[in-house]
Amino acid sequence: MPSAAEPGRWLDAERANLLAVIDHAGRHGPRPVAWYLTSALFNQFWIHLSRKTWQTIAQTALEAAEAEGDLFGQSAMHSSLSAPRWDRGHVRQAMEHATRALDISRELGWVAGEAAALGLRAFSKWSMARLSSAYDDLTTGLRLFHAAGNPHFEGFGLVGLGMVCRELGRLREAAGHLESALGLDVEHTRWDDGPAIQVLGGVYWELGRLTDGLDLLGPAVISEKRAGYRDGRMMMLNCLAKISVELGRHEEGLEQAERTLAMVGDTKRYWIMPGILNTVAAAHRELAHPDRALRADQEALALAREAAFSRGEADTLVSLAVTHQHLGGHDEARAHAEQALRLARAHSFRVVEGQALTALAGTAESERDHATAAELAERALIIHRETGHRLGEARTLMALARIRRRTDSAAAELLSRHALAVFEDVGVPEEVTGS
Repeated sequence: MPSAAEPGRWLDAERANLLAVIDHAGRHGPRPVAWYLTSALFNQFWIHLSRKTWQTIAQTALEAAEAEGDLFGQSAMHSSLSAPRWDRGHVRQAMEHATRALDISRELGWVAGEAAALGLRAFSKWSMARLSSAYDDLTTGLRLFHAAGNPHFEGFGLVGLGMVCRELGRLREAAGHLESALGLDVEHTRWDDGPAIQVLGGVYWELGRLTDGLDLLGPAVISEKRAGYRDGRMMMLNCLAKISVELGRHEEGLEQAERTLAMVGDTKRYWIMPGILNTVAAAHRELAHPDRALRADQEALALAREAAFSRGEADTLVSLAVTHQHLGGHDEARAHAEQALRLARAHSFRVVEGQALTALAGTAESERDHATAAELAERALIIHRETGHRLGEARTLMALARIRRRTDSAAAELLSRHALAVFEDVGVPEEVTGS
């Protein structure tokens, strides 16, 4: 058996044998081995196992538990099936498995099983943009885990809270949950911090903590520890690409985003791909390739809608609005921004709501409706400051400065200085700000 310092390497070396043991036990006995091993290896499977293989193994173990009439095993395997189903974009089926695990656990009075099922149900609710309900499930699940003295799912619960708070525009709270997940005792919790890093990188980008994002993501992307975690590395590299674009390293950002797309391959991660394509579009816009940006945005929108991924759709509609504005298509820009605004308000995507208002202010300015542009920009500014989305704040201040310059040059100068101060504070070079 491995020493305490070597479990990861041992598990990597023995994974194929462990999978064979689970499959054999599930089919030929002793059946309990199948669900005990599958449950014990949840964190390992999340990081290192293909979702299709995990789903197949968990289904075999579930059938074994059903054949034995073991309700604890059935609950655990419904939870184990929910995770890969969710990550493959099969949200309805993931929700069904999590709900079944929850019902069985409550029937048994099994607190740890109930907590795990609540957490997994919350991830499905996150995908469905049922954010308040997801938040409630996660906070209840974490409370139950603490009461049961079971630390092994705490990291996933904190990451889930970070994801939900990010969507709700509670960016500072999201960062707090994710930083807590990074601080967990790895040996005690059997926790791999990869999921926390990939989500926190995106939160740092939205908060304008670009240096923190680079410091967090740069070493993680090149780490051999992440080599087997393709989903996580894709999302980390995409966040790096977004930061590169913000810092004016447009060619580098495009290269990183395109490398991320190549990593997606045949994984069919429809909920990941729209964000990557939005990054490609942003880089192309900055490189004066609006037609290429438009193609990337259109592909992203189709994928987000196919996956019924509302946040991805809302982000892409904002990106499309900005791209059409670059192309001079003010009607198209306004239509996409209005769609984004409706979707953001329907699901409480506060960061997107602010971005959509900023985009609408831009179209109104282009159409010389300066009063409407100013009103929209002021409303956007309130939201950006509330959420902590500092890049949105800076861009909106610049838009307001342009609008005010027609009637009040002193006010315009003050707004411009405030914008540049925000850009400077987050590390964006002045030559990139468009001032």
